[in-house]
Amino acid sequence: MDRRVLTLGCALALFGLWLLVSAGDNWLDRSHSSPERRAFEHRWWNAFRRMSYAHNSTFTLLPDNVQQSAAALLKPGSEFHDSIAGLYHGQWNAVHFTPHHNDTIGQWNTTLPEGYERPANASTGDLEMTLDAEPSIDDSVSLISGDVHLRSVGFNTRLILQGLHWHTNGTAVLHAVPELSAQTTVDVVRAMSTSRAFDQARGIYDETLGGRLLSYTRPEEALDGCSYHIYMHFGSAPSGVQAQALTVSSNCNVLLATPSGQHVSGVSHARYRQKTTRYFRTGLALMLAQAALLFLQMRATTTHAAMSMVSHHTLAMLAVLYTYIFIMHSIACLAFGGIYLIFGFVTIAAYLLSMSLYLKYLICVWKVQSPDAFDALNAAGRRGLLTVYVKFYAVLIPGVYTIYAFIDTRSRLSQWLMAILLTAMYSYWLPQIWLNVRRGVARRLRIDYIVGSSIVHLFLPVYFFACPENIAFIRPTPLIWVLVAYNLSQAAVLVLQRFLDALFFIPAVLRPDVYSYCASLPSVDEESCVGADQQTESMHKCPICLMPVDATSSSESAHAVTPCHHVYHEACLANWMEIKLECPVCRAALPPRVDG
Repeated sequence: MDRRVLTLGCALALFGLWLLVSAGDNWLDRSHSSPERRAFEHRWWNAFRRMSYAHNSTFTLLPDNVQQSAAALLKPGSEFHDSIAGLYHGQWNAVHFTPHHNDTIGQWNTTLPEGYERPANASTGDLEMTLDAEPSIDDSVSLISGDVHLRSVGFNTRLILQGLHWHTNGTAVLHAVPELSAQTTVDVVRAMSTSRAFDQARGIYDETLGGRLLSYTRPEEALDGCSYHIYMHFGSAPSGVQAQALTVSSNCNVLLATPSGQHVSGVSHARYRQKTTRYFRTGLALMLAQAALLFLQMRATTTHAAMSMVSHHTLAMLAVLYTYIFIMHSIACLAFGGIYLIFGFVTIAAYLLSMSLYLKYLICVWKVQSPDAFDALNAAGRRGLLTVYVKFYAVLIPGVYTIYAFIDTRSRLSQWLMAILLTAMYSYWLPQIWLNVRRGVARRLRIDYIVGSSIVHLFLPVYFFACPENIAFIRPTPLIWVLVAYNLSQAAVLVLQRFLDALFFIPAVLRPDVYSYCASLPSVDEESCVGADQQTESMHKCPICLMPVDATSSSESAHAVTPCHHVYHEACLANWMEIKLECPVCRAALPPRVDG
């Protein structure tokens, strides 16, 4: 009985909550439809319908040369593209101009108000644009909406846009305002280049809106930044769509034109999804291959002696590199949304797997090389752990900021910082090369791991900085091949160290001192001072296999002498040092054996 009463009470509570929400929505609708609001909308709509090209056009206020350039761009051509929804990228050159003085609208200014930004005169920048299309009441015209990102040195702005596209001639007239500004259809209509297009645009918006005022705010609230008219002509290209664009600021007196001989390149949403899906699939395959290579490398270095020959600095740099990649792809995947989440999250999971394996391998190697650094029970261990975290975030945070600044602004400073970051992160083989030189050993990293990892890690920079059709629209640079040569040369040195000698490229006079186990047998006095319980005849007995060591042999390779003066068979000590780098008798640390 109590359960039934509780269920009924919950149902009544949910019903009451639904009534409250519905009443709130109705109240909000009534508040937005107040008599004052309806009167304002009526006045605004009557003014919108009375607009004329002669009295309300902003196109006629442009300088004559700008009008001529826009009219030539909007002139119907023999080749045009009738579907323009997609993503576009290109470059522009900025030119400041002086407007006409017959200002009948009061929109043109010779000086910029506070908070208004425009690109510097004669500057060059990048354009990225996303366009979506939907049908209008006129079958030959589509309603366009989207956003555009303009950036150059010292200038970076994102704009939202709307406008019209004519299927019959491949031209479009768009109006763009800053993201935080309100956008109205009035500015789109005013941007039209001819009286016929002006009347047609006003009629389309009049019928589309149906006499209602949608998302409209007062003009003084909307004009809080530089607004732009964008005139475009779209043509076909082998790889997608290409366009000529002329962008004119309606209140900041600046013209952004596509450089001569260049185009704004575009790709449809469907094709872009294909490219992005292909990229994610390739990244997934490469990360799974990298995880397999790393797993084989971990299996090849399971003993303490083997892990002591692997540089933990190399593993730490690779772990940070994968952290950068993981963060970058996570943000991009969330920004894309939709279908990209399916393949994006799978690829991110693969990056996370590789990053986790590197972190696990790093901790295992670091514990062997610095056992006290991970002992949280003493003060030194706690300080070591704190130092690890501080170093990790000290490297991670500036790198994440550099990547964000480069993606968002592409400024010259961010480009230099990105170049420095890539050079530093792709120096990850240098600590291993130096460790090989110090230890005189270079046989702990598998060749397939060295070569395969180098190729996998170079995929991202080569794709984004060498491929002209990359999904991030980053302009190719030949300097990326310097980074490729730099990284592959490190891998080549590691491979040669394995086949030749760990110190093959270092002159003899500069080589560090390396202990040689092929030394003369110690005397009775030396042995007795090390262990008093050993006798002369046992002095030359191998403590590992308990078999005699031939002291009369002329070949020094038959025996090995440790720095603590203990004698072993060379093969016995070599097998022992594959497991532990400490003397089996006195537990003293042993230096690695030199290759060859």
